[in-house]
Amino acid sequence: MFITTEPCQYCSKQQVEAPWTLCQDCRRTYAKTLHQLHRNMQLLQRVAHHEYKLTDPGNGGKPKGGEAPSPVNMHAIDLLDEAESLLQDAWYDAGFVWSDKWQRLIPRMQTHLAWLCRARNAGRFLRQLIRMSRRIEPYVDRRPRTRRIIGVCPECGREIQAAKNETLRLCKCGNPINVAELREQSRDKAEAIHLTKTPAGMSQWLRENYGYEVSRKTITDALRRGKLPSSKPIEDGYWEFNIREIVAFAVSKTRH
Repeated sequence: MFITTEPCQYCSKQQVEAPWTLCQDCRRTYAKTLHQLHRNMQLLQRVAHHEYKLTDPGNGGKPKGGEAPSPVNMHAIDLLDEAESLLQDAWYDAGFVWSDKWQRLIPRMQTHLAWLCRARNAGRFLRQLIRMSRRIEPYVDRRPRTRRIIGVCPECGREIQAAKNETLRLCKCGNPINVAELREQSRDKAEAIHLTKTPAGMSQWLRENYGYEVSRKTITDALRRGKLPSSKPIEDGYWEFNIREIVAFAVSKTRH
């Protein structure tokens, strides 16, 4: 029996057999995207009704002219409506002839993920849903985001930055990035890389590139006590540091 295959509509890397239109990796990305979008829309709904604020109480000042504040945030309402329409379009594209409000629709989409990943325009809708979730994120994320470079996009080579607890990032080229996987790949590559620096220079490098505060004295003491066995002395106070080893050491000191 002849089986037809086509490139995955989203990543174009993998061949998929009919009736699938998305590869297994992109199907997992679709599931993660729906989960994140559901969370973001729930928070955005609270923002819309002033139940969830990103600023501290008392910092907003009084409304001009003594006017009462609007009972709802209309921009948030419009964004919710736009997201709901997009979800409904993706649902219809999967062949369903009925729909619902987003609060009930997203859970149904999560339980019918296989149908969504066989839809005629699954790749296009996955891309749009990722972008929609990213548009909502700044309105609902109260946590400070100190993003640092974790590696480069395998598609376009751009540097990718991510915060500590982020799991999914969207590169400017549209490629979804699994943060944990990219971090691990970058660590593996760093295993074979060495940097030649003084302890003071390495202290500064760790602070600027990873945000770890490890003093020159701490690094010097570790070198003297053999706690960085892969590091080798060069001359004039310079050492050849194994990047993975020194970063792991910095992490252990930060945890303490």
